[in-house]
Amino acid sequence: MNRQMNLPSLQKIMQELERRNERMELTSEVMGDAIDDALEGGEEEEETEELINQVLDEIGIDVNQELVNAPSAAASAPAVGARVAQTEATGNEDGEIDEDLQARMDNLIRM
Repeated sequence: MNRQMNLPSLQKIMQELERRNERMELTSEVMGDAIDDALEGGEEEEETEELINQVLDEIGIDVNQELVNAPSAAASAPAVGARVAQTEATGNEDGEIDEDLQARMDNLIRM
């Protein structure tokens, strides 16, 4: 039996198998860590959202209520167009623009 088996050849095959097995284990570990890191992102986003809501609650801001009261872009676009048309018709652009800017600033301050 010993004559039929080439011991040095078997040792080389076993060493190569061991090296490939170690490489596969390392690759598996790296891929597992990468997948774990990718999946953990959702939990961090939820924790961040909860923390933001907690801070807003502490300072007395209700985001949902503020969003309901906020003007929409569609509603404000025609109003701006009407103001521009009105200023062109009256020819008094500077006064109208100043009043418009002041109204906008007042709105921002109230928020």
